[in-house]
Amino acid sequence: MESWCLFLTLLAAAVSGEFHLQTQETKEVAEVGSDAFLSCTLSCPQGLSELKVHWFRSHYFWTVYLLENGKEDKERQSPKYSGRAALRAQPESGDLTLALHNVSLSDADMYHCLVENSTSKDSKEVVIELIVIGEGSVPVLGVSLEDNSIGISFVTSDWFPSPKMHWEVDGSMVVTDNQDIIRNQSNGLFQVESRILLKRPSDGHVYAAMRHPVTRKEVGLYMEIAADMFPHLSAWAYAFIFTVVILTAGAIITIIYIKKQHRQKANLQRTVDALSADVAWRKAVMTPEYITLCPETAHPELSVTPNFITLMNVPPQEPPTANDSRFETERCCLGLPSFYSGSYYWEVELGNCLEWAVGVASPEVRRRGQAYMFRPQEHIWCISRFVEDVKALDTQEAHLPVANGQLKRVGVYLNLSKLRQLTFYDPTSWDILYTFNNVGHTRGNVLPFFWLGRNGDMVRLMNRGQQ
Repeated sequence: MESWCLFLTLLAAAVSGEFHLQTQETKEVAEVGSDAFLSCTLSCPQGLSELKVHWFRSHYFWTVYLLENGKEDKERQSPKYSGRAALRAQPESGDLTLALHNVSLSDADMYHCLVENSTSKDSKEVVIELIVIGEGSVPVLGVSLEDNSIGISFVTSDWFPSPKMHWEVDGSMVVTDNQDIIRNQSNGLFQVESRILLKRPSDGHVYAAMRHPVTRKEVGLYMEIAADMFPHLSAWAYAFIFTVVILTAGAIITIIYIKKQHRQKANLQRTVDALSADVAWRKAVMTPEYITLCPETAHPELSVTPNFITLMNVPPQEPPTANDSRFETERCCLGLPSFYSGSYYWEVELGNCLEWAVGVASPEVRRRGQAYMFRPQEHIWCISRFVEDVKALDTQEAHLPVANGQLKRVGVYLNLSKLRQLTFYDPTSWDILYTFNNVGHTRGNVLPFFWLGRNGDMVRLMNRGQQ
């Protein structure tokens, strides 16, 4: 009964043109002068002639970007965003992410992505808050003599919002003699100055730090002032000034050292990423993704079963309707959902099928025109069997070590993190058959891909509860 309900729901959605919008984050933090990307993804790409894509700020008529009837409308775009706002990818891919270049403080606001279907009058909207920050400059440390005390000042610029300053003397947090001085800069950012007086030689161990109120990132400097440097006698004044110069140089060296530590941390992060990738693979295998076939993309000589999990090498009972999504040249079919980021695993039952291909493809894959070879240059990443020969259809084809050309089932693992890899497994032994790199190129989304040759029988998705 539940499968029939799912079928009726999907059929109603296909007839009415229903679609869904989703976003990865409801908040985006960007630094002044950088580029911000406000995520918005269309669940199932549709014809642009039917969709109106409207990015606007808190008020509907404050248009940031407008796409209507398949064309960008620059006349109704706010002059503030002319030349700065555009879609990150081709809208046909379903990626409606807004790229906003050279962000300024005045860009901070709630941004709306409203998509309307002119035919069905259906509309969906997501809202993302853009938070603009300034991460500050390298601090300037100043040291001065004041009577029998040592004054230390800490000055840093280009912050937004203003950071929180704190001092520690001999491991204990102290309150500054005066409130921190916050100055408005001409560019709208803040300059912060804080100072403290050291009155006793025992106060020689000092730590000054600032913390960003949004990112919670803290940057600090340690200083050690020898007890003999405190100005008990005026004869030590020149020695103290010399020491201050040395300490200032030491602070610069410390900053350089911190940057070096950050590089070493990046190397360590790469190792952690490799371990995280292994954990993500194990998690994906334990919870396979539920994949369905999209009949609207199937070649006219192929048919999809009513439960959307089996692709058969027979024409459908009723001639399929023509649409821009359907493959007219190659005997292919795409699956759902569309993947943009994360890690996913699914399995495909091949049985005794003699001609098949399984993998992923970009929404930009060619649907009609002259015949072509399956390879990454055509936005397809897959392995295939033709009679007894099993290959990986990479830029350079690679023969796969499959005994007697028989492979009853294939596991597909898609990792769209930094590595962007697609790996095929033999589920009976967990041997790796082949791995593609840079799948979907830089940041594009991909969909499950299937092909049946004329000598093919059928392929079936092994979803949870069906294996």
